[in-house]
Amino acid sequence: MRLSPEKMLLLARRVVERLWNADLIDFKMPERDLQLQIAHVLEEDLRIEDEVSNEAIARIESYKREIPYGSDEWRILYDRFFSEIATRRGYTL
Repeated sequence: MRLSPEKMLLLARRVVERLWNADLIDFKMPERDLQLQIAHVLEEDLRIEDEVSNEAIARIESYKREIPYGSDEWRILYDRFFSEIATRRGYTL
């Protein structure tokens, strides 16, 4: 899933606002720096998720018979492969 840098910063800003409003954080750095760090974490998480997703799709496509994209069988295999690959990589769903 790709998000524009602007969307990433908007999400990061909202995370910081909610944490701040709920009195869950007390940061000792400029708010903008914290937002940039959170945006980086979100971007990295989405990158890993894309890698896992692409690997799961590649495994489905490696089957000899064609499995129609989006079919029930495709979705079941995708979910299973995604979960297996994520677990193997230590990626928490």
